[in-house]
Amino acid sequence: MQVGDLVKYVGHATFYKNRVGIVANTYAGLGGQSAQVHYPGLEGQGRDRPGLGQVHDGLHPMGNEELELISASR
Repeated sequence: MQVGDLVKYVGHATFYKNRVGIVANTYAGLGGQSAQVHYPGLEGQGRDRPGLGQVHDGLHPMGNEELELISASR
């Protein structure tokens, strides 16, 4: 998974089911690789919602196991 990839959410969270987004950042998280994904129209909602001092600025933190690659960036 790399920045610019088009991905589909395939995890268990109902809010994100079948949503398509773009990988904006990748990083090593707890237990493996993770990505911050921009889902158009979901800014400030779901995992991007402000709370406990966390604001992701339109990006939703996701584990790579929750994402399916649709189209790789070039």
